[in-house]
Amino acid sequence: MEEKKEVREERNKEKLANADWVMAEFYATWCPHCKRMQPIVEEFKKSVKGILEVVQIDIDQESALADLYTIETVPTFILIRKGEQLWRQSGEMPLERLEKTVKDLKS
Repeated sequence: MEEKKEVREERNKEKLANADWVMAEFYATWCPHCKRMQPIVEEFKKSVKGILEVVQIDIDQESALADLYTIETVPTFILIRKGEQLWRQSGEMPLERLEKTVKDLKS
């Protein structure tokens, strides 16, 4: 059974506000750039497991969160620590860029 939209959105809002280290990816299912980033994001999740959580947010399903974070283009990545945005970038990027951002900001 698919999780209710409101429940998922509230859980993700809570994570972004309170988690120690979280990388949020705001995406859309219709976005070709997001589709090309999907395998990179999956690899990124594996490479940072135990270091930070990766939360993927569909802007069409969780529009209140997209509005809260003023998402204007997808994909948009935001590195958040305890509710504070430390880094933000939109568009396609290589796995190495995502990993370097985490490494630089966590050290």
